[in-house]
Amino acid sequence: MTDLLTLAWTFVRLSFLAVGGGLGVVPEMQRQVVGIHGWLTARQFVDGYALAQVTPGPGMLVSAFIGYRVYGLVGAFVAMIAMFLPTSLLTWIVSRRWQRLQGRPWALAAERALAPLAVGLMAAGVYTVGRSAVTDLPTTLLAVAAAIILAKRWLPAAVVVLAAGIMTWLLGVLVP
Repeated sequence: MTDLLTLAWTFVRLSFLAVGGGLGVVPEMQRQVVGIHGWLTARQFVDGYALAQVTPGPGMLVSAFIGYRVYGLVGAFVAMIAMFLPTSLLTWIVSRRWQRLQGRPWALAAERALAPLAVGLMAAGVYTVGRSAVTDLPTTLLAVAAAIILAKRWLPAAVVVLAAGIMTWLLGVLVP
């Protein structure tokens, strides 16, 4: 039961870091899940995050993967509820009152402050995932190729992610 409460509390805290999107919480999530609690290895975390990215829905579905690894189906449910419910409730409460508040100076300052914060958190997320996933020459070449393809908009992001996943799997099968 203690593990389940620790899991829930960890994801409740993490949910409030998802400013501007789930990518912003990835560095702290990895620190908590891999470094502090030891629930997953760095490679398992990256694999779970990649899996969450290709599934329909938000990328923070990685919380279900982590919860499942820690405590089975109950853990998956607890981690997802803890990740999504607190900020969903906060968003609902704020959005109901935002029309009356948005012209106030403190509200404008909050809006302006959140934009760079969100960009910084997302950049840290990209760095964290990249540091754990790009570990050798093949993964470096794959990451560079994917970045170029995405920057030039030659293919949709979903196609690039699926192709990179297939190529990584093939490399793992062909190169022991």
